[in-house]
Amino acid sequence: MFKNILICSFVTKNNKHVLETTFELAKKFDSNIILLKCIHKELPTFALFHTKSEKKKQEELIKEIQIIFDETEEMAKQNNISLKTESVFVESVSEFISTYVNKNNIDLFVADSTPSSDISMHDHKDIVNSIYKNIECPVLTLK
Repeated sequence: MFKNILICSFVTKNNKHVLETTFELAKKFDSNIILLKCIHKELPTFALFHTKSEKKKQEELIKEIQIIFDETEEMAKQNNISLKTESVFVESVSEFISTYVNKNNIDLFVADSTPSSDISMHDHKDIVNSIYKNIECPVLTLK
């Protein structure tokens, strides 16, 4: 029923409930899971390039996400689940996710609806609503 499940998160840390629930679904339907971290690409301080501090901040974020991916991959191995991890810096989260879901034959979209601390609740709701309108697969929203 759900061959490819996409877990999408807009925050760095994983929501344990979202992972556990999705892993249970994957076991039941023998599904593949893709864990996608979408990080909003910040505009550079200067129009054409990022400063050293901005680059360092981005590198630290990438390292933090990789640690989380490693932990999640270990959890997937223990549960005998196929897991692919990916992180992307995007300008428009909703456009990227809509395109990603439609191009990658996603059968179930699992959204971690916990808003990121760096975006307002209103903006978060707008992003989530836009994604729901533009994707063509079932959606499971977990908190």
